Amino acid sequence: MGNITIFLISLAVNCCFWASAAIPIINSSTDESALLAFKAKITQDPYNILLKNWTQGTPFCNWIGITCSHRHQRVKALDLSSIGLKGTIAKEVGNLTFLISLDISNNNFQGNIPDELGHLHRLRGLYMQLNELSGQIPESFGFLNRIQELVLHNNSLSGPIPPAIFNISSFQVIDLMYNFLRGSLPMDTCNNLPNLQSFIVSHNQLGGQIPESFSRCSEIKFLALSYNEFMGSIPGKLGNLSKLEQLYLSGNNLTGELPSTIFNISSLTILQAAYNTISGSLPHDICKKTPRLEILYIFANQLGGQIPSSISGCRSLKHLSLAYNNISGVIPAEMGNMSALQLLHLISNNLTGELPFNFFNISSLTTIVLGYNRFTGNLPEDLCFRHPNLEVLEIESNQIFGNIPSSISLCSALSTIALTSNYLTGGIPPQIGNITGLQNLYLSENNLTGGIPAEIGNITGLQHLFLSDNNLTGEVPFKYFNFSSLVELTFAGNRFSGSVPHDLCFRHPELEYLNLEQNQFHGQIPSGISHCRAMDTLDLFGNKFTGNVPDNIGNMSMLRNLVVGRNNFTGIIPPSIGNLSRLLIFELSWNNFSGRILPELGKLPILEGIFIHTNQFTGEIPPSIFNISTLQELDLSGNHLSSFGES
Repeated sequence: MGNITIFLISLAVNCCFWASAAIPIINSSTDESALLAFKAKITQDPYNILLKNWTQGTPFCNWIGITCSHRHQRVKALDLSSIGLKGTIAKEVGNLTFLISLDISNNNFQGNIPDELGHLHRLRGLYMQLNELSGQIPESFGFLNRIQELVLHNNSLSGPIPPAIFNISSFQVIDLMYNFLRGSLPMDTCNNLPNLQSFIVSHNQLGGQIPESFSRCSEIKFLALSYNEFMGSIPGKLGNLSKLEQLYLSGNNLTGELPSTIFNISSLTILQAAYNTISGSLPHDICKKTPRLEILYIFANQLGGQIPSSISGCRSLKHLSLAYNNISGVIPAEMGNMSALQLLHLISNNLTGELPFNFFNISSLTTIVLGYNRFTGNLPEDLCFRHPNLEVLEIESNQIFGNIPSSISLCSALSTIALTSNYLTGGIPPQIGNITGLQNLYLSENNLTGGIPAEIGNITGLQHLFLSDNNLTGEVPFKYFNFSSLVELTFAGNRFSGSVPHDLCFRHPELEYLNLEQNQFHGQIPSGISHCRAMDTLDLFGNKFTGNVPDNIGNMSMLRNLVVGRNNFTGIIPPSIGNLSRLLIFELSWNNFSGRILPELGKLPILEGIFIHTNQFTGEIPPSIFNISTLQELDLSGNHLSSFGES
């Protein structure tokens, strides 16, 4: 009996020995090896943090970015975020089995995420956002059964989202935004995610339908599916998400009506469903159960019907955009009580009636965009008393009339005034020059008279000045213009006179678009025009300019459209024209140019139109012109030319 006992004890000892020999010993030395393997994969360490601090022979628990557990002295947190590291992720990181949090966000890590990270069974937070990671999300992540937050946004990850991820009941945050993920979401997405609070997959390539099972994510507060390829209708059961605060559905292929049930979510603060094909109309009781709604973006859809007066019940609403739909009727007077409103964006609908300013007393409004409707009425004198914080006023392409009130200068925060394509009369008020922060002034296509007030020169930050197609007269007060940031200047279709100053481009070095066509300007094109190095379009058509086109015009390397027809220009085509490699349109018709047509025109690689008819050109037509593959229109008539090869 004693021998048997001794044998059994011996057998047990041997079994334990061999079993322990077969299992790798994982201890603190394993952690150190894993960290050194991680360091070995780093190719760029701009602050020398790992190079100087992560050195073998020093306690790794004291290394920068490392937090160890007190009891076992094992790595429980690795935080190397935002220190400019570049390299790949070592698979040995999967041996840090005590790791609870791994944060390498906002660096330059590349390559795939190792499958071995699925061994980190204690992991609760994984943060790898803002890197250059590629490949697929590892299937092994389905074994991270304690994970609460997975944040991988702003990488280049592709492929499907591993289905096993949707079975991890501990998840609170899944953020995969700004990647290249494909496939569809499982129809039972939320069956096993009772604790999920944020699900963010915007800006990917996901498709299929939005699962109705999202209604089972009862704790969700943040749901972002925008800018993917989801199709079908928006599930009405989303209205059951009683804790939902933010819902993002924009930029998909969603159809059908906007479910009225969504407006039963009293906690909702943001709803964005723009850039879809949603039809129907807004619910008649839209704001009766959403008192906290702050942002409502449903622009660029196919909504019809009218704006319900109940929208005034959204007393917290700050941004309202229903632009680019088919909404008709008038703006409800009740909207004048929406005291928190800052942005009202209703451009491109079928709205009618008078402008709503008479019943709007919303001092918080900063942006009013009502263009491309059929509003009537005029701009009231007290516009800026009612809306003193106004920054953007856009009412182009309507039917408003009357004068531009001089009191508009009291809107001192205005950066944009866009009143193009209306029936405005009278002059441009000189007081507009008091709006010194104005950047964009669009007054084209009205019936404005008089001249340009010199006070406009006070708006030193002006970038876009559009006054075309009015009845404006007199000389342009160029000498008062000191718009160093000016990009576009168009005075076409008026009766302006005077000449183009020689220092135009010294005063406006950023000028890209100059359109003076159909006026009564005279004099020569100043040679200083070549200093407008950013110029894209120079249009002087239909004036009384004389002299030559400057020889140095070829220095305007960004020029795409050169239009000087119907003037009194003489001389030859400057040879430097051959340097304008970006030129698309070359228009010199109805002048008195002479000499030969330069063969250099045939070397312009993307030229689309040549219009030099009705001049005094002589000689042969250069054969190189017919070799321009992009050329669509060519008019050489009304000259004294011979075809190449003719004697």
